[in-house]
Amino acid sequence: MSGQNNMTHVLIGVKPLRLVLTALVTVTLGACGAGGGGSGMPPPPPPVAVTINGATTPLDTGTSRAFTATVTNAANTAVAWSVVEANGGTITASGVYTAPALPGTFTVRAISAADPSASASMSVPVVIPEGHIAGYEAGVDYHATGADFLHTAFITTYNQTAVRQAVQSQLQGMADRGATFVSTRIWLVTEPGTTNFGETWRATFPLSDQEETNLHAYAQDVAGVVGSGGNRLRLDLCLLWLGAADYTRGTPATGLGFTPVSAAVYTSRVETTTDKVLSAVSGVIRPDGVPVVRIIYLNGEVMIAAPGETPPKANEDWFMTTHYPRFVSAVQAAGFTPSVYFIVSDTQADIMTPGYVDAVYPALNGHRSAFWLYRTLRFMSDHGLPFPARIDFSDYSPSETTTSGGVTYQQILSRVLDDADAALGTLGIPSSYGTAETFYFQNAAQRRSFAQTFPIEAASRTRLHSVSFWTTPNGGGQGVNNEYPFAVEDYLPAP
Repeated sequence: MSGQNNMTHVLIGVKPLRLVLTALVTVTLGACGAGGGGSGMPPPPPPVAVTINGATTPLDTGTSRAFTATVTNAANTAVAWSVVEANGGTITASGVYTAPALPGTFTVRAISAADPSASASMSVPVVIPEGHIAGYEAGVDYHATGADFLHTAFITTYNQTAVRQAVQSQLQGMADRGATFVSTRIWLVTEPGTTNFGETWRATFPLSDQEETNLHAYAQDVAGVVGSGGNRLRLDLCLLWLGAADYTRGTPATGLGFTPVSAAVYTSRVETTTDKVLSAVSGVIRPDGVPVVRIIYLNGEVMIAAPGETPPKANEDWFMTTHYPRFVSAVQAAGFTPSVYFIVSDTQADIMTPGYVDAVYPALNGHRSAFWLYRTLRFMSDHGLPFPARIDFSDYSPSETTTSGGVTYQQILSRVLDDADAALGTLGIPSSYGTAETFYFQNAAQRRSFAQTFPIEAASRTRLHSVSFWTTPNGGGQGVNNEYPFAVEDYLPAP
């Protein structure tokens, strides 16, 4: 009994002691908490933080911008710089970022040396420079979505959703890389009611209602594009005549084209096609209020021989005198610029060797590269046909695609334009030129070496205003058979 009483006494005595200890702990914690934290330990240091300072405006390709990094809550304020994206440019240890040759949005990152888990990032929008040479622009001869031109030319199939989406994506990509215009050809080939053999490059002669609708949709899509640098696109169109529309086949007296048709029917179809093209693109305005279509060419690479010479294209003189006046009148009335473009294509030796004497026209003496330019424009002058506002021509000089003997592409292009100045000046034609077609080499180094001749020439003189490069039709030979994407920036001024 006495043991039980003792045990009870002890147990009863424990409870007051526990209450006393609890009170003491509470008081102690409260006293520590009065200084903040409540853990009995010093508060943890604030985390290391990194911030990046620098401009966020678009940066031109190939140019540089300095960034600085601020590190707080660390004695060591050093950072390691990097570019997140592969091929997104480079950045030095001191934070100087150099943009790549291609546009895009890239990310620079600064990582704390004191705490590698602390970092900061900043986006850098990189764009192709535009407008660096006043009055000069670069574009693409764009007709097909792939290198298989026969089956990927798109005007005849633009009502197909997949085709239209592919073109929209490619237009955006070309604008992002600095293009300010695209030049699209329409080949009039197929007799109405017959097959195109599954080849989408063959438009109908005359242009069909569906093709007219397709062209309208395409023009609308070109009008809606805005490049990453804020540049918008213009659209040039060119009509080309083959198959059922091949005026070099037959004669106006016996019938023209593959079918053939009479000269009267042929001319009616040319006029119908012209009117449908104008209907398709009239009223298509960019959001900035500018009509998307600029130049419409009746024909490309027009070549008319001098009297007594064998013409390279039969009936070319008939085609021009019969159709060009009405075409000019209709296109001007619709608010666009009517034109045709010519051709310069010769060997390096013929272009650069002095002493050329022309058998018919003394104005060409010493100016061999203007051979077809002068002959065709002289014909137009003699027959009262209006000159184009600007003399555009395909330029495949030298025709062998490579230079030799220390002669540069730059020297050849300058010689071609000098010849044009001298010969065409005798017709009263001012020095204003555009290259409507030229090489697009697959080899990047060769392409850039060739392409840079155009902006360099444009910067040194005011006579060359545009260049567009030929890309897709099969059988075009080296330098003119490639598929998207295209290095438009090679034809723009170097940063």
